[in-house]
Amino acid sequence: MLYAMERKLSVFEETNQEFIVRILQKVHSRMIGLFNRFVEDQVRGIEETKVKIKKRKGVISFMKIFPIFSVTVENMLAGPSQEVFDVRFSVNDAYAKINRAMWESLKFIAKEAPNQQAGPSGGTGDPEDKEALNHHILLIENMNHYIEEVDCRGNIVLEEWQGRATHDMLEHSKLYIDAVIRRPLGKLLDFVESTESLLQTVSPATDIALRPSHSRSIAKKLLISYDLKELRRGIDHLKKRIEKHFGDADDPGLSRSLVVKMLKECESRYADAHDRTKLIVDMVYEGQMELEWRKEEATSMFRK
Repeated sequence: MLYAMERKLSVFEETNQEFIVRILQKVHSRMIGLFNRFVEDQVRGIEETKVKIKKRKGVISFMKIFPIFSVTVENMLAGPSQEVFDVRFSVNDAYAKINRAMWESLKFIAKEAPNQQAGPSGGTGDPEDKEALNHHILLIENMNHYIEEVDCRGNIVLEEWQGRATHDMLEHSKLYIDAVIRRPLGKLLDFVESTESLLQTVSPATDIALRPSHSRSIAKKLLISYDLKELRRGIDHLKKRIEKHFGDADDPGLSRSLVVKMLKECESRYADAHDRTKLIVDMVYEGQMELEWRKEEATSMFRK
């Protein structure tokens, strides 16, 4: 309606029909006021959601509605010359206000999960902290929904917020994977990380093997404990856990694609753990030990 009104106004402003122009200007001003009031109501509704909602998981209602709202608006404004009208500035300003409210409310909801005592990044330091994991899961699901469902149509404001969604999803995906990967690979990663730290200060690298905590017998025992059976057990458990966290969303298609994304990240972490361990075996233990599994075997287990 605003777009149509501005087109008519622009036509009559080029004529001598002053009376019609004044009428159209008044109607236009009223419509702008109604639109601004509508946006304020939407923002208020989003802000109220954060204190009403009890189900602190899955895609939040306003994140589901916004992609439908934005594509409807963009369809109304479709046309080669729509950018020259004031309505585009009003719509972009509305997008910015609504998205800002959605982000603030979503992060409030995530942080206010029962017993949640997360720090600035949403973590508590305990990889098995259920509420810290729920914090990341909620943000990952909602950011993924925004990325997949919002059709930017080249709109600079929507592209900006989609970029922010991508950034937030990457940040919380990393924190989530950091946490869940510890259950199957925690002991191996602890050993790898402590050895990598020592490599920064100890020279030659083989001297690390002289330390009781990193002796050849300790290293060999650890590597043997991560055999193919343990590898399969850990990956199977990890797959079930990720399926539980992300596999029951309202949209089966988005849910499935998100599970695949998370499993791909885990697969990459296993490959990275293998390479880091192999490097330590070569540098510290002079290649005199063998890993009990190969990257290809882990990849195959993830993709079954």
